[in-house]
Amino acid sequence: MQAVDIRQLECFIAVAEEGHVGRAALRLHMTQPPLTRRINRLEREVGVRLFRRTPAGMELTEPGAVFLDRAYRIVRLSEDAVERTRLAEAGQVGQLVVGYFGSTIFEAVPRLLRGFLQAHPEITLTLERAPKDVQADAVRDGRMHAGFSRSYRDEPGLKVRCIQREPLFAAVPAGHPLLAQGEVRVADLRDERMVLFPAAPRPSFADEVSQLCKQAGFAVRAVREAEDAVTALAYVAAGGLCTVVPRSATTIALPGLRYLPLADGPLLELSCLHRAGEPSPMLRAFLRHLDSWSAAAR
Repeated sequence: MQAVDIRQLECFIAVAEEGHVGRAALRLHMTQPPLTRRINRLEREVGVRLFRRTPAGMELTEPGAVFLDRAYRIVRLSEDAVERTRLAEAGQVGQLVVGYFGSTIFEAVPRLLRGFLQAHPEITLTLERAPKDVQADAVRDGRMHAGFSRSYRDEPGLKVRCIQREPLFAAVPAGHPLLAQGEVRVADLRDERMVLFPAAPRPSFADEVSQLCKQAGFAVRAVREAEDAVTALAYVAAGGLCTVVPRSATTIALPGLRYLPLADGPLLELSCLHRAGEPSPMLRAFLRHLDSWSAAAR
C-alpha cells in the first residue's frame, strides 16, 4: 500500500460530507473527473470499498465510516503540526528553561515570568535553582535559556541585562533597639553580630555587604554564613543576629523578624543572563517581554 497524502484525505472527506462527487468537486474548486479518479485511486490503495455508488450519489460503507474518523484525525494533526511550527517560529510555543539564585525568586522573577506565560500560553516553564557559575555553563551550552541572579561576571558568549534595582533593608529581631529609629544607616550596624549570605559562590551579595560596611568605616562582624536569604533570616529570627537583604527578601515573614530600610544603602541590581548573538525565536520573545517589564518597573 502506498502512503495516502493529505490531499487525498481532504478529497475523501469532502465526498463523504457532501454525499455527492459533483458537490464535493465544487467545494474543492476542481472538476468532477479528477476528483472521481482520486477517490478510485484511494480505494485501490486502501484495498477497501469506501463508498457505495447510488443514483443519489455516494454513501459511506462501514469501512468507509471507520476510515472517515481516522481521516479527520490525520488532517487535524497535520493542521496542528503546521500551526505549532509557525508558532514556534514566532516564539509562541516551546519550553522555556530558567535558572534563578537567591532572593531573585521572591518578587521580581515570578511576576516577570507570570506576565510572559499569560501572554504566551503555549509556552511551558521549567525553573531550576542554580548558582551563577552553573547558570553560565547551562546558558552557554543551550541547556538553559536564561538565568536570574546578581553580580554576574563578564564571560565570553554571554550577555547580562540589568532588569531592576532595589533598595536594601536591615533585618533585625523583634524588640531590637534600632526599630525605634524607623530606618537605619550602615554605620548603625557597626556593633551588630551579622549573618552573611550566600556562603558561595563568590563574589556575591555577601562581599557587597562586607564592602558596604568597610566604606562606612568598620569591618563587618560576620558570625555566621548562610546558604541563602531564607536561612539567613531564620538565624535573625531565632538567634538574635542581624543581616542585610534586598527589598525582595522582605516578603519573607518569620516570627520575631522585623525589617528596617537602610537609608544610605546603594540600589542593588537584579540581572538576567542569556546567550549573546542571535537568540532563538522563543528567547527573542522572552527578551522583548523582559525589556518591556523592566522599563515599566523603573
